[in-house]
Amino acid sequence: MQIDKQGVRWYKGNLHTHTTRSDGRKSPEEVADLYREQGYDFLALTDHWVLSQERQEEGMLLLSGCEYNVGASVQEGIYHIVGIGMEQAPSLGRIAGLKPQDLIDGIRAVGGIAILAHPAWSLNRSEEAVRLTGLAGTEIYNTLSGRPWNARPYSGVFVDEMASRGCLLPCMAADDSHFYEGEACRSYLMVKAEECTRESLLAAILRGDFYATQGPELSLRREGDRILVDCSPVKDIVFFSDTVWAGDRVTRGDGVTHGEYQIKPSDTFLRVELFDQEGRCAWSSPIKV
Repeated sequence: MQIDKQGVRWYKGNLHTHTTRSDGRKSPEEVADLYREQGYDFLALTDHWVLSQERQEEGMLLLSGCEYNVGASVQEGIYHIVGIGMEQAPSLGRIAGLKPQDLIDGIRAVGGIAILAHPAWSLNRSEEAVRLTGLAGTEIYNTLSGRPWNARPYSGVFVDEMASRGCLLPCMAADDSHFYEGEACRSYLMVKAEECTRESLLAAILRGDFYATQGPELSLRREGDRILVDCSPVKDIVFFSDTVWAGDRVTRGDGVTHGEYQIKPSDTFLRVELFDQEGRCAWSSPIKV
C-alpha cells in the first residue's frame, strides 16, 4: 500500500496472469510469491476457463479470476474477457454460438467485473466492440503482447476509436504473464480504495478510482476548461483527444511533473499518457469533456 501526500491509500495489483492450471509455466503458489515479493497488494490468477478462488494470504489478497474467450478467427471476431471477483463459477461453457456479450453477462451475474483483454492483439474492431455493454474496462497495455514474446501490446488507438464513438472504456494495464521470462511485474493498476478487500477494490474500479502504470505516478483533474496533470518526474506528458491537431498536446522536459491542456471545442473526450526516462508509461482513462 502507498499513501500519497493527501493521505489517500493506493493499492498495487495485477488482474491478468496465468499459472500451470492452464498454460502458464509457474504454479499458482510460485506466481503469488513472485508478485508478493515485488510489493503487490492484490493479484488475480486468471487461467483460461479455470476459475481461481479468492483468498487472503500474508501480505496480499488473491481475487478470484478467470479468462474466457470466443471466436476462432479475426474475421469472425476474437474476444478475450477477463472476469474478476466472481463469487462462484458463472454459467459459461465452451459451446458453439457463444458471444462476447454472453461472457460479460455471465461474469456480472455472479458478482464479477468484466475486462476486455488485449484488444489490439486480438484485432478487435471498435465498430463491433462498441455494441458490448457492461465492461468495467479494457487493457490499454498488455505486457506479454509486446516484444520479444508477441506483438501489438498497446491498444490506445482502439481506446480512442471507442471513445470517439461515445464509449469511454476505463484503461487498465496487466502483464498476462505466461512464460515468466521478464514479462511479469511490469504493468499494473494503482487503485484508490479504503481497504484491500474484494468489495472495496471492485467498487473503486467501477467508480474509476484507479490508473494504469508501469511506474510513473499520475493525477488528473479538470479546472474549468483546462485539464491539469500532476505526476512523478517524467519526460513527456501527452494529452489524447479526438481533436486532430492541438499545439499544447505534449509537455516535454527533463523531470516534468506538471502539464496542462486547454479543452478544444472539437474535443469530446480526453486521456493522458506519461513517459519517463526509462521508457515506462502510465495511462489515465478517457474522460468526457
